[in-house]
Amino acid sequence: MKFLLSLSILLMSIAADAQPIDTTEWNAYMKNTRLHWDSMGTDYYDGIIAGNGRLGVNAYREGEKAIRFDVGRSDVTDQRPHYPDSMFTQQLVSHPRLPIGKMVIRTEGKILGADLDLDIYNAIAKGSISTTNGRVELFFVVPSGEDIIHIEASEFGGEKIFCEWVAEQSISPRITFGRVDRKPYNYQNNPDFEMKDSAGYGICYQPLLVKGEYATVWKHAAFKEKHVIDVAVGYSTDELGKARPEAIAAIKRFQSKAFDLVMAKHRNWWNAYFRKSFISIPDKRVETYYWLQLYKLASATREDKPILDLMGPWFTSKTPWPGIWWNLNQQLTYSPLFASNHLELTKPLFELLNKNRQNLINNVPEQWRNDAAAIGRITSFDLIAPLNQHDLRKGQFEPGDLVWTMLYYYRYYQYSGDRDELKSNIYPLLKRAVNYLMHLLYKDEKGVYHLVKSHSPEYADAEDAHYSLSGLIWGLQTLLHVEQLLKLNDPDKTKWSEVLQHLTPLQSSDKGFMIGRNVDLTSSHRHYSHLLAIYPYRLLDMKNPAHREITIRSINHWHSMPAALAGYSYTGASAMYSLLGEGDKSIKYLNDFLNRHAEPGGLYAESGPCFETPMAFATSLLEMMLQSDDGKISILTAIPAEWREMSFKDLAAEGAFRVSAVMYDGMLQQVQVKSLAGNRCSLDMISSFDFDIVSDKRGIVVPFAKKSNGHVSYAFDTKAGETITLKRKNMSTAKDLLVHFKEGDFKWGLNKVYLKNGNTKDRPFF
Repeated sequence: MKFLLSLSILLMSIAADAQPIDTTEWNAYMKNTRLHWDSMGTDYYDGIIAGNGRLGVNAYREGEKAIRFDVGRSDVTDQRPHYPDSMFTQQLVSHPRLPIGKMVIRTEGKILGADLDLDIYNAIAKGSISTTNGRVELFFVVPSGEDIIHIEASEFGGEKIFCEWVAEQSISPRITFGRVDRKPYNYQNNPDFEMKDSAGYGICYQPLLVKGEYATVWKHAAFKEKHVIDVAVGYSTDELGKARPEAIAAIKRFQSKAFDLVMAKHRNWWNAYFRKSFISIPDKRVETYYWLQLYKLASATREDKPILDLMGPWFTSKTPWPGIWWNLNQQLTYSPLFASNHLELTKPLFELLNKNRQNLINNVPEQWRNDAAAIGRITSFDLIAPLNQHDLRKGQFEPGDLVWTMLYYYRYYQYSGDRDELKSNIYPLLKRAVNYLMHLLYKDEKGVYHLVKSHSPEYADAEDAHYSLSGLIWGLQTLLHVEQLLKLNDPDKTKWSEVLQHLTPLQSSDKGFMIGRNVDLTSSHRHYSHLLAIYPYRLLDMKNPAHREITIRSINHWHSMPAALAGYSYTGASAMYSLLGEGDKSIKYLNDFLNRHAEPGGLYAESGPCFETPMAFATSLLEMMLQSDDGKISILTAIPAEWREMSFKDLAAEGAFRVSAVMYDGMLQQVQVKSLAGNRCSLDMISSFDFDIVSDKRGIVVPFAKKSNGHVSYAFDTKAGETITLKRKNMSTAKDLLVHFKEGDFKWGLNKVYLKNGNTKDRPFF
């Protein structure tokens, strides 16, 4: 079956200004993004995942005669006092994520195969499991707006099933994984869980050792051959007696509603979520992986749900990472939400920063708490992670973590245009994060400022470490820009300018950027902590030959030693080559990631599950299509030569713009820019992408093109709500403009097509 989505529909929606692609067309198009399982793996990473932003389920085979549904809730954490020892792992013992358990459906016959689909557009999983006795029809969903997991299993052909809850001991995965010794913490297990039945509900109650509790409640009903199971998890951080009623109430609330209405609301939410932006490219393996990551994001967090950690709501005890990491993971995890036009999903992160601002302040030495704040490498939801510049054991001192996080908080302003948020929350916290780094400066005999010895993540300690120094440069530049923009007359601006003027330069050698002063990169390094000036801080101008040269030299040296490279090493290189405008290299590195590291269901592993790298993939793909810097927008500047037709709609750009574009036969046919905040806009593209007609939404022609160095640019003022359209006078006819999925296109999921495309099951262990 071949399905063609006419770009005439996309062009009409562009011309209509904010009219969405027709729902029928969306449904047809997104059918091709479904994942398919023709066999059930026995591994967490082979599973079929679903979630509502906090509660999640992961389904895969257990042995020969069972399907397990692992249950996770992303805010269920231990509540022990923080240990006095300053070891950076202490949050993984005092406040780690905790296991819940699994619902297991056991079959009488041996499982032979599967025919299961995960429909990400409607966020439902359904299909069948074949056995030696017959088959089991499965359907499961985590409905939006509800706090339950709903599972249906029907018996056919003589197969019989048995359902049971299997609880897991409540102990930190950091200990069971063997990464932390119990003795330094005098670690005691939480009390044993308690199993009971109550008024038709199954209950697994788990009290915690010091305070708090959680409880899993399920209701199982059988209607002849059909079994219906609803599962909920209640949790309390302090009081006892709250978890069980919370979970029971969630099931009662769900079961009191008409199921069809619940599912209609669920589908509407998911359909509207996906329709906030659109992309279509010729490489369907790459494109469908992108759509899968958007599905994972909304399954794992929502505007009113907890922030994302490394697992999201899909828990496994086979991980050493049951916490939140701030030296790359959080930043990359949230990075695609900006250009993809999903700012709503960033709110839990930034609200948590503001809620715990005093803890961020308390993370710095007492004498600096009047004007500084910071965060250490690992935290739980309270963000407590003190930093001590004299504690260099095991590379613990990373003073640049909060500034890197603030880069994305500042981007929230850049993409939304929300000046109130900038003034009230972003600017004050960024100032504190920068002040912390300022406290770590000292002057040499020549009057040059240097940064004290600190850790470059995953490599070495160094003075003037690139990781923190590049963050300081970006932070100072941004503070000065915002201070002028908001006309704050901040008395510290003179000091910021003076430090920038006399700050030591980023250290480099004939091989590119160094780790820090007198510390070269001499061995394989998966983290690009020594290249943050290139990306994501973008401190270099890629139109400057010297900046281009050191960028290329740095990337080449970094990737010349591949032994320790991991998934985000490839997504990072892709993003850097996009800044250079080299689309063929950008897509090569994304495909390298997919070939080496992409799991069938969209998850990613480094010892345990890590959320950040597939999200970095999505960001890097978007940056091939659209790059922006405070109103300066570059369109299709890093597109592979073989991509001759593609389109996107309502991608977001800095300066608070929404951008849509259509390319056919290697030529841009139309670009539309909608202004949310009335900022000045500058468009840049290669000169072959020139346009004949430029107009506002009233059709008034506005000619303003400028050509130089093989590029064409358009600069114009905008009004809030205004739309500017650029198009070719003799644009190709609608019937010629087609973006298509072909029969046999790649499908994710554990199936023959996935395995034939060179995907491996090897996972690096770090």
